[in-house]
Amino acid sequence: MAPPVPETKRDREAVARAIATSSLFRPLEADVVQRLAAQASIVRLELGERLWARGALSEHFHIVLRGVLGLQRTVAGGERTLVALFGPGEAASVPATLERDLFRADAYAVTHLAEVLRVRAEPVLELLARDARLAASVNRALLDHCRLMHTKIDILAAGSVQKRLAAFLLELIERFGDEHDDGTTHVPLRLSRAQLAAYVGARVETTIRILSSWQKASILETTRAGFEIASVDALRAILEEGASPTQAAEP
Repeated sequence: MAPPVPETKRDREAVARAIATSSLFRPLEADVVQRLAAQASIVRLELGERLWARGALSEHFHIVLRGVLGLQRTVAGGERTLVALFGPGEAASVPATLERDLFRADAYAVTHLAEVLRVRAEPVLELLARDARLAASVNRALLDHCRLMHTKIDILAAGSVQKRLAAFLLELIERFGDEHDDGTTHVPLRLSRAQLAAYVGARVETTIRILSSWQKASILETTRAGFEIASVDALRAILEEGASPTQAAEP
């Protein structure tokens, strides 16, 4: 189903501005942006709210404007696997939309608030055939999507569960972290122990045990707002040298 046409001038201007400044649609001329804006909307999601469901037909391009969008699959036995995370500026559904395929995972807000630009696919796909600059932007988005998938492969290949968790947290810090004046880093993602375990391919019990040891070693702390990382260097040491949490926390 196509998104509703914005009801106010302010809404239309906000949508057009989001399209024009996005990395995916930035090459388009102003008149084309206005035409697309008439078939686009900005979707606002609260934490845990779903943007699309697995099995639905991909009929829109989606670009995250604010917050973080997560892709999650439910596997045999009802377990949920976190597949990927998309932050501001990133296009979450390009492969499926280009193929007019079904979504392979659910998409939901991982942060307290997420805003997503949703543009109907049909007019964009028509433009691709005659606009080389748009085609180049779409190709870059596909490459970015591939890099995200390769990053997950690198995390899964990092070694022990401890190393995989450290690699994943370092990736979250690099992409979404906010460093404070006191040297700590905040990652505003409320990921459960089960989600972390599923992402790195580990048992939940093992993940809980490792994170508890890291908290005791003052490497990190989990809060209702996400993760507070006290020592990024300690996580790097765990990943690169396989140091124990206690050893990694030492200066």
